[in-house]
Amino acid sequence: MVSWPRSRWVAGGGEARVCLEVCGRFEKQLDLSDPKYGEGLPDGVTAQQFPNDWSRFAGAMGDILRESNLDAAPAIEAAPQFVRVFGHVPDPDSLDYLRDILGVVAALLDQGGVGVIDPQTLQIFAPHQWRETFWGGAFEPTSHVVILLSMEGERVWFHTRGMRVFGRPDISCHAVKPEEVAALEPVFNGLIRMQAAGFIVPEGQMVQGVGLESRLICRQRGSLDDPHFDNVHLELEWETER
Repeated sequence: MVSWPRSRWVAGGGEARVCLEVCGRFEKQLDLSDPKYGEGLPDGVTAQQFPNDWSRFAGAMGDILRESNLDAAPAIEAAPQFVRVFGHVPDPDSLDYLRDILGVVAALLDQGGVGVIDPQTLQIFAPHQWRETFWGGAFEPTSHVVILLSMEGERVWFHTRGMRVFGRPDISCHAVKPEEVAALEPVFNGLIRMQAAGFIVPEGQMVQGVGLESRLICRQRGSLDDPHFDNVHLELEWETER
């Protein structure tokens, strides 16, 4: 298959972590070897089958997943089994691992899958939605990441989940004025695409967005067990005090 290069890759990034779950009714012996789906599971990634019990999503996580796609949720919750595709790929210099993992998910959907859960972005997908977004078209990094908006008084906290699949930090910016949200989105999308291509954002890097009244300073923050990101993150701090 055609390789997915990381044109801006620099050594020293983090491990890419993959975590996807395909729910459905599956045969005991799954065939993940058909070359039309890619080259199979990358080293460090496994596909294991389990009984499907929604209670594995503790606390509010189950409700968040369900509410992300109310139409797809009933079939996913009712499925008797799920296959968890999970593992780590150390600082990958191409995105071939992701290409092949998406192929594994496509194979599982063709063999009894009724939906896909992405615990890293807190989203679920019906089969047709997942294929339209991730399979058969051009690769788009921003499709693998969700941008969340949380109100903090009269300001907005702009933050992402999902960058860990690329082994790169998620992104956060506090104290965003509501009228700046549209201007900040392309800044985030640019950082998502750059990092997916392998770029490592230096500490103190300045970024500017059209329509923003101040530049932003990139700061390395957080830890992999931070519940808001499930990842480390880049905090974009305003250059001028707000």
